[in-house]
Amino acid sequence: MLLMIMSRTRRLNSKGLTLIEVILSFAMMTLLIATMATGGTFITKHNKDQMRQLRYEQNIRYAVIAIDKRFQQSNRQELYYQSDQQLFTSNVYDNVNDEWRSVYFQFDGAFTNRKNTWLYFHKDSNSLRVNLNGEHNVLVSGIDRIEIEEIEHNRLVRLRVFCSASDYSASIDIRISPLWRKYDKI
Repeated sequence: MLLMIMSRTRRLNSKGLTLIEVILSFAMMTLLIATMATGGTFITKHNKDQMRQLRYEQNIRYAVIAIDKRFQQSNRQELYYQSDQQLFTSNVYDNVNDEWRSVYFQFDGAFTNRKNTWLYFHKDSNSLRVNLNGEHNVLVSGIDRIEIEEIEHNRLVRLRVFCSASDYSASIDIRISPLWRKYDKI
C-alpha cells in the first residue's frame, strides 16, 4: 500500500514515464497477447477436432439410415440372410417393368460386380456403395467395418457400423424372413 502511494506521488511529480515503466508495460502486454494467442489456437484446434469427429459420427448415422431405408424398400417377407457370405437377398417391385426383381445386400467388405446390389460395403475404400447397373456409387465413406450378429437364428440380425477414425459405432436390428431357403449359388 505504501509502495502504491509513493508511486502515485512520484508520478504526479514527474512529467514522463521511466524506462522501467515502459519495459514493464510492454512485457505485460506481450504476456497478455501471447496468452490470448495460445488460448485462441488451442480453442480453434479443439473445435476443428470436434467438427471432424462430428462429421464422422454423422456419416455413420447416415449409413445406418441408408441401410434401414433400403431394407424397408425391399420385400421383408422375402428377406433372407446367408451368414457365410454376409449376404442378404430380397426382391423389390419394379413399377416400370411391372415385375419383381432380386436385390442383394452384401457386407463382407469385398468388391462386387453383381447387378442389383442395393448396398455393399467395400473395405478397400471404407465406403458403403450401391451397384444397381455397374455404377458403384458411394453413399457413405469413413466406415471401418460392418459386423453382423445373429440375435435370433434366421429371424433377427444386428448390423453394427464402425467408424474408421474413432471408436464410434451405430447399429440397427433387421428382422429377416423366418423361412429359410437353400441357395445353390448366387
